[in-house]
Amino acid sequence: MKKVIFTISLIILLSLIACPLLASCSFVDIDWDINDGFDNDDLIEPSYSFIISANDTELTIEMSNIGVYGANGRLVALPSYKYLYGETVRGLSAEVEKNPVFIDDYECGTAETVTIDRYFDEVDGIYYKYYVLSDTDTILAGPVYCTQITPKYTHEDPIITKGIKGVMCENLKTDMVADLGCSFTELNFWIDNMFVPNEVYENGQVIPLTYQEETSVYGTTITRNGVTEEVDYIDYNGQRYYFRMDSISFYDDIISWYTQRNVKVTLIVLLNNVADKYKQPYFITYPATEGSTKHVQFNTSNAYGAGYWGAFMEFLGNRYSQSAVAQTSKYGLVQTYVLGNEIDMASSWNNIVGQGQPALTLENYIEEYEREMRIANQALKKYYPLNKVLVSITHHWADKGEEYSPKDILDYLTKKTIAQGNYDYGFAIHPYGKQLDNAAFWRSDTSTVGMNGSLTTSAITWSNLEIIQLYLEQPSKLCNGEIRSVYLTEGGVASTSGGLSQSQKTRSEQAAGVAYAYYKSSQLSCIKAFIYYRLLDHAGDGTYFGLVGNINEESSRKPAYYLYKYIDTQYSFEVSQQYISNITWSMSNGWQSVSHGYGIDCDSYQDLMKIFDSRFDWSTHWNEDLIIVRNINEGYVPF
Repeated sequence: MKKVIFTISLIILLSLIACPLLASCSFVDIDWDINDGFDNDDLIEPSYSFIISANDTELTIEMSNIGVYGANGRLVALPSYKYLYGETVRGLSAEVEKNPVFIDDYECGTAETVTIDRYFDEVDGIYYKYYVLSDTDTILAGPVYCTQITPKYTHEDPIITKGIKGVMCENLKTDMVADLGCSFTELNFWIDNMFVPNEVYENGQVIPLTYQEETSVYGTTITRNGVTEEVDYIDYNGQRYYFRMDSISFYDDIISWYTQRNVKVTLIVLLNNVADKYKQPYFITYPATEGSTKHVQFNTSNAYGAGYWGAFMEFLGNRYSQSAVAQTSKYGLVQTYVLGNEIDMASSWNNIVGQGQPALTLENYIEEYEREMRIANQALKKYYPLNKVLVSITHHWADKGEEYSPKDILDYLTKKTIAQGNYDYGFAIHPYGKQLDNAAFWRSDTSTVGMNGSLTTSAITWSNLEIIQLYLEQPSKLCNGEIRSVYLTEGGVASTSGGLSQSQKTRSEQAAGVAYAYYKSSQLSCIKAFIYYRLLDHAGDGTYFGLVGNINEESSRKPAYYLYKYIDTQYSFEVSQQYISNITWSMSNGWQSVSHGYGIDCDSYQDLMKIFDSRFDWSTHWNEDLIIVRNINEGYVPF
């Protein structure tokens, strides 16, 4: 009996001794039975081909192998907010059509190419969806959207970035972005008061509004009932849409300021309800959300809302893409647009139903959101091929924070867009740590039940961020053979633990966490921008993520500020090594608590990357050339 106990003890001891000898040693093992979604065998492309492309004047529709050979079919089209009679997934749209636009006959099972005028009575055909129907009106293929659009502007990207580093600038023009050496920033782009209504809705009636328009060298104004407003406008699908300059000029100024300094700007497009019917069109919000003060999704389920949304995104696409040398544009450059905020938390950040009403099914919810995405993508790609829409999700993953899990959203979105015409949308992900107000996120993450290195981990945080790379590397998740882009548009490290209390220790832990998050992000090819959240402390977050406490006081800059400044320079490891000793934690192995981390079983940040065991091989994914991307002339002074 003693020999057995001694043997077991020896095996345990040897396993503990061996662990430090392994590079990138992992501490939280994956359950290899939890791999749901890894291959996605059910997410395969249709057996037929149905492709739509657009040049300046024509649509080309290519069809092959649709239906049974020899049967009769017909090619038809509908606006994006309408649905064929019998379609069961149509979101909240009430627009059901029995008589779609007829385009041409199709002999089933054959290969055929149809070329038609791009415009349907002034309406751009890229905003239509297309079907092939049988002679009994059964849907044989579709809906499918146009996925190849010849853009108005074809200039190369005028801003060549160094690395992925960015920071949320608080909607300010601040030299701190340049001081930190950032190539990216982002703006909360509030669109509540930008739209001038073309109609009002009263007592169940739609009443058109008319304006007296005057244009001069100073710009355009419109007047109604003695009220004059300065506006800009776009003619879209046969109608003129006006947008208020008092709101838009504010963003023009910031965007152009950063563009001139070679900083790329991402817009986070956000909408709240506005009660004044002359300030916000009734049809751009969902009727059930009336009176809500929360963020709401833009309503594209009707002709009016879809019209406003398409016009607005074309307005932005043209405005922020138009200069061959973007630095000379008075508006500046925008290429990435986040549509809403954290759409998995619908009732908090992307409201679509009324208070107390049940959530929509995932299929109907994504039908609404993806229609908004699709219209925006078409509008933006019409002007510049590098423009991209981004889907915003939280650090929840297989678990739900509220109505939907991010993984379910992305799985279904993949299936839907493969079937309806794939396009290069990306993701705006908010990693954080599992416990937002814990500076030492590695401790709370490793003690969280359900977190692991599999595709069904409960959450994706800084500790297991590589899971998003593994997920997007799946063949079904690619777009045109390329991995989708990820922008980390919200994700910080607290300088507090358990609320708003800061200390020298937690600030030191914050610096260690910022180094860890940057190093890991730099090694993942899907991540195009690491936009740290946030520059300035904000008590409304319930903790302090900021790199500075006061924008006007240099003395309020935290250790994380200086670390972030140097993290991508030749001083990177000299700076970060000051804080690495903070990254330690304890875990139970079933019979005792075992300590892990720097100085225990890890000697470097590279060793610490693999906190959670996964299929991602950190021994072959560590390239310091992706970390150190800037050489600066100023000398580094320890702080």
